[in-house]
Amino acid sequence: MKKLTIALGIFLLLSLSVFAQYGPFPRFEFSVMGGYGLAQFKGDSVYSDNISFHLLEYMKPDTTLSMKADNSVFFTGGISFFFHPNVGVQLGGGYFSSKVPITGSFAFAYKWTTYSSVYNESKNWDGDGKLSTIPLYLNLIGKFRMNAVDIFVTAGPTLYFNSFEANSFVGLGDSLYYSIYIYPYTYYFQWVDAFQIPASIPKTSWTAFGANFGLGFDFKVGPGVAITLEGRYFLVPKKSLVWEWTPGTYDSIFYDNFTGWEYTAADFAPYQNKMTTADVNPSFISVAIGIRLTFGEK
Repeated sequence: MKKLTIALGIFLLLSLSVFAQYGPFPRFEFSVMGGYGLAQFKGDSVYSDNISFHLLEYMKPDTTLSMKADNSVFFTGGISFFFHPNVGVQLGGGYFSSKVPITGSFAFAYKWTTYSSVYNESKNWDGDGKLSTIPLYLNLIGKFRMNAVDIFVTAGPTLYFNSFEANSFVGLGDSLYYSIYIYPYTYYFQWVDAFQIPASIPKTSWTAFGANFGLGFDFKVGPGVAITLEGRYFLVPKKSLVWEWTPGTYDSIFYDNFTGWEYTAADFAPYQNKMTTADVNPSFISVAIGIRLTFGEK
């Protein structure tokens, strides 16, 4: 506590000396803005396998879930305190929410040991997701003051509150094999088909520390009032999230070979771990316009 008191005292003394050195200038600025956010998240999650089973030389189910966040509206605001005509600190925050369309591509190839032909099937589907980010930042702000237009740059550490959720499907290959002995021969039978299994990332929230960098212009329209235009990059660390496959009863999708097959979480375990994670990048670029008020001139 003693060290904190000394630090605050030094800061106040420096502030007073700065105020005494320079002429009057606005000490505080308040801004409210809205605009457009350019999402940076895109990526693929892949499930790929290669299975051999009795009369099957191989069976290769391959699913790719391609995700790309949409651009969307963005809202922000903040208050700045200047301890020098050109230098101050800024406390602000914002909100950005983006839809994440998902395209699923399923390729299903297999080959029997008794035939030379390779069989290929494919199926596509759509999914959806949502990504949202709330940044809270404490920036150092530098402003170059001119008659009609001020130019400012800002940068600083940022605390991000993020959330993500997604729903789609994954393609799973399966096979049924049995043999019958009828004297004096044994007869072998095998069927193969694929299933469309629902897969999701339940709504997940997390916090992360990152940074932001901004550049903008204030167009003065009256005493203490300006129209402000700002571009800013919000840098957020990536987060790896795991797809969860939904147990249930499903029908096969290509040949109607299997009806009402039940899958449990234990059945999925050997395959689900082969699916890559979704590496979610909440970073985005914003372009916003709004109003800035200045007050507290001394």
